[in-house]
Amino acid sequence: MNIDEVANIMEEILKGLLDEKIYPYPAKRNFGTGDKVATGRLRASIEVIPTSRRGNIVFELFANDYFQWVQSGRAKDMKPVPVDAILDWMSARGIFATDVGNVKYKALQSQVSAAYMINRKRIKSNKKPLPMRVLIDWIKKENIDFKVDLQRGMAFAIQKNIVKFGINPANIEDKLFERLQSSTEFEDALGQYTFDQFVDMIDKIFISTKKEVIWVLDTQ
Repeated sequence: MNIDEVANIMEEILKGLLDEKIYPYPAKRNFGTGDKVATGRLRASIEVIPTSRRGNIVFELFANDYFQWVQSGRAKDMKPVPVDAILDWMSARGIFATDVGNVKYKALQSQVSAAYMINRKRIKSNKKPLPMRVLIDWIKKENIDFKVDLQRGMAFAIQKNIVKFGINPANIEDKLFERLQSSTEFEDALGQYTFDQFVDMIDKIFISTKKEVIWVLDTQ
């Protein structure tokens, strides 16, 4: 087995899989497909390092800890994704909110957001919320400008949708092994090992600090 070549091929395939626009999003909604590269930090963090353990060859696969959410997805009704993380993702993707018209209320989105803010404040003060249309008409008439942060408002809307619908799993592991199995270059690098023997080398999954060790492949 050409150990370094095996590690290099696995690393390149993993990084390439993140680049492919084959992942539907979000779960249970048909909004097309995209890749898994936004800031590029996850892609850059992937490393496959050959080493030795108790005299056996071991491959350690490292990635930033949020690889687990890319791999396995995110079930609905889980703890919300932090808004600041969503804002970073929006910026990396070039997604910027505009003050477009809200069809339901026939008003600008900033006016609708302002009405929600007023009602949230009333609820916190143990007051009954006012009808949205009444509030929006008043905001329009008085030309009220709350300087609403539309970008953050969109991030909260995305956060709400993720909680409601979840995120589809990317199943990077399955795709990796499919690509490896069909690669003649990888077959040559395995040398005396068959692909089935290579798959049997999977030892365990565990998480370390800072980076996640996705798999340890032990050639014993």
